Amino acid sequence: MIRVVQGDAKDVSSIMPIMSDAFDPRFGEAWTAAQCLSTLVLPDCQLLLAKDGDVVCGFAITRWVFEHEELLMIGVASNYQRQKIGQNLLNEVINRGQIAGREKLFLEVRDGNPAHYFYLKAGFAPIGRRKNYYKSAEGISPDAITMGIDL
Repeated sequence: MIRVVQGDAKDVSSIMPIMSDAFDPRFGEAWTAAQCLSTLVLPDCQLLLAKDGDVVCGFAITRWVFEHEELLMIGVASNYQRQKIGQNLLNEVINRGQIAGREKLFLEVRDGNPAHYFYLKAGFAPIGRRKNYYKSAEGISPDAITMGIDL
């Protein structure tokens, strides 16, 4: 049974295989361990882990400022995808945000990323765009779509 638990900076090494597995390397969306660590040492950031027994199979990283929370990353190992693990992580982010009194949850997703539909289905609405935000080695520059949901 998959469970979602609180993680911290000591768990970064356990999410790095997922980071390289779950994000398309053509767009540079995956973070390095140093980027994860520098984010998680901040008091306004949290790491949630989806675990199958002792195996980390997914994660979410968020940060908050006053009444707003931002989903920075969510990833699920490819061999665990399509099992509602991403949905469970997102639900936990939303639940924790509501309990903490957050009013809105924001995120950005690359235009053309199938995750865009995942967020729409979860109730997020597009609220803006960053033109040509992502860059690839092939010269592709898709927009980042900013999305939000009321908590």
